[in-house]
Amino acid sequence: MKSIRLLLIAVAGTALMASMVYANPGMLPAHPGYPAADTKSPVDGTRTSHDAGQANAVGDKASMTASSTADSAAMNTSADPNNARKKASKGAGRLPDVEGALNKVNINPAGAKSTVIK
Repeated sequence: MKSIRLLLIAVAGTALMASMVYANPGMLPAHPGYPAADTKSPVDGTRTSHDAGQANAVGDKASMTASSTADSAAMNTSADPNNARKKASKGAGRLPDVEGALNKVNINPAGAKSTVIK
């Protein structure tokens, strides 16, 4: 019974938030790209677009803007201070040679000494 009550509260809260967003289209960001003439509906005479008078985005500027929308999310800007310690890479699946104590441990390949029976 409690889970049904929580589900109903969540659905009501989501509906309330959605109604606030859809009630005020002026809060939506201005965006180029949609031709929005001052057209009216032939049935009731209301405007058919929310951004009347906005020009259609064509040409190089529109292409560059569209292609650069996800640039900030696609770039890896994290810096690892351990990358500066690398001297040489040995290839895929192998530990690189680094300055310091990372490769000082002797790695026992599987079965080399641990399975010797005398």
